[in-house]
Amino acid sequence: MSAKAANFSTISSVSQSLLKSIESENAAPVGLLSDLQPLSEPSQAFAQDGFRASVCATIDLLKQLLLENVVAAQRHRNSLLPIQRLPPEVLSAIIAHNLAGIESYNYQQRLIQLSTVSWWWRSVTLGNPSLWAVINSNNPDWILSFALERSKDAPLTVVHQESSHTPTLSGRCSGCVHSTIGAEDFFGLVSQHMARWCTASLRRLGYGQTSIDWLGKHKIQLSRHLRQLNLSWHESPSTEIPITRFSGLAESLQELTLRNLNVSPANILRILCASRRMISLNLDSLIASEQENEAAAETNPNDTCLTAIELPCLTDLSLRWLPPSVLLPIIQSINIPTLETVSVAHANADDDPAKTPYPFLSFITRLISATRWVLVDLRSTNVILQPGPEPTCQYSVELRGEYSVMLPWLRLNLMPQITEEYSTELKISYNGLGDNPSQEVLHNLMRFPEVRSVVLEGSVESWRWIWLLSLPDAVQTDPHVSGQETIKSWLWPGLRHLTIHGDCVNEFTILSFLLARYGPPSKERSMTTKPLPYRLEEIQVRPGGNIWRAEVLDRIRELVGPGRFHWATS
Repeated sequence: MSAKAANFSTISSVSQSLLKSIESENAAPVGLLSDLQPLSEPSQAFAQDGFRASVCATIDLLKQLLLENVVAAQRHRNSLLPIQRLPPEVLSAIIAHNLAGIESYNYQQRLIQLSTVSWWWRSVTLGNPSLWAVINSNNPDWILSFALERSKDAPLTVVHQESSHTPTLSGRCSGCVHSTIGAEDFFGLVSQHMARWCTASLRRLGYGQTSIDWLGKHKIQLSRHLRQLNLSWHESPSTEIPITRFSGLAESLQELTLRNLNVSPANILRILCASRRMISLNLDSLIASEQENEAAAETNPNDTCLTAIELPCLTDLSLRWLPPSVLLPIIQSINIPTLETVSVAHANADDDPAKTPYPFLSFITRLISATRWVLVDLRSTNVILQPGPEPTCQYSVELRGEYSVMLPWLRLNLMPQITEEYSTELKISYNGLGDNPSQEVLHNLMRFPEVRSVVLEGSVESWRWIWLLSLPDAVQTDPHVSGQETIKSWLWPGLRHLTIHGDCVNEFTILSFLLARYGPPSKERSMTTKPLPYRLEEIQVRPGGNIWRAEVLDRIRELVGPGRFHWATS
């Protein structure tokens, strides 16, 4: 039988001693009973055990009253604060603004902490489902379930990332096995809410048997809420991985990133046709499933392409190592003037450059025409095309293939298509050309059109090209090809800028080159059939360990003209 609380007379008789005991927060104030021994009425009215139980019940009652009074006082004090008098929508907006700067893996934990600040804050946070709509795989499963329940029908931000070692609310690390949800469990949990996805970043697709089985049987559902979608397979792409299928359209999609996936080209093009608000498009290393294409064509013979791809808002474009069935329909519809950054990587395995698809050739031509400058960087097995300084569009085109294929394609197929005036910069290095470049490679480099700038790296290549630049008959036409007599000319007569390394060639070599190519500054250009090359507007030398002699430097400065010789800083 539970003890009843003492009546008011008992409270009155023990109040003095009880108040002293409460100050020390003793759960069972033993000293209180000894102080009450001299009292005659309570000792006669109650047995010792009954009296002890009554006192304990009284303590509990007073503590409860005290806590209620404290809570009421705090609530009254908080109600006087300016932030407590804000409308709920304003307070909710303030909380959302401050949480926006917090990493998604720590978002829910901070929100739970904010919801415990006060009764008013808890009421506001629970009343706004969108505050709870951030789902990160580094959170424990109980937090994820908690957030999905409280977010109700709000659009979700779903992020799957590698486990980190961030402390959770329980004090454990979020990288610990027991504090975070497994990849397959996370995918199974969030896939049930695809219709609510607003931002989805799943960079570890296929990591776990559950997600592999799910991808083999289901489709990624695109919804009207979807703004950003980032899907990546956790390994290198291959035809053995499940096909990533999509259903629905995402008219509001603004950012799309797909990496290492096995996809249907018709499916990708269908998504792009409906996404006119697209701002950023990043497709990398996709495998084209032709079987899926054939199945789609048989199921919907009139729906292989809804409309032409139009992306008027696109500013960031990255298309790397894509099959032609995906690459070509995209690049032929891109509006170059709206682009700010472009990254294209394409492998030309064909031995005949003339067979390169025209849409790809036209796209690169339009890029160069828009910036009026192209840097041709020879790297190992790749040729990199980039813009010059201060470009209107920051682009990078990586062409993979043999130089014997790439250089003729650039010189004979690509460059002649450029109708605008442009300049070419060549970056030639030992690491790019190797020990012994073929005569065909050298032949194409020497005849590269519109060369205005040259960067030389490495001793072998620096000596080779400085020597060739010094010869008045370095370039000779083949009479069997031109049908005319052999014509001899300077190498790159339009060269205006030259950059070299101070340790690769010495000052006497540069002086000899300048005298042979340009002669003294006072020398007048003779009216001959062989035009003299333009004088350099700038020569940059990257300083190294070798110290150039001052008297030779003065002579070099005199030959190139005042203000045209510089020690490069980078």
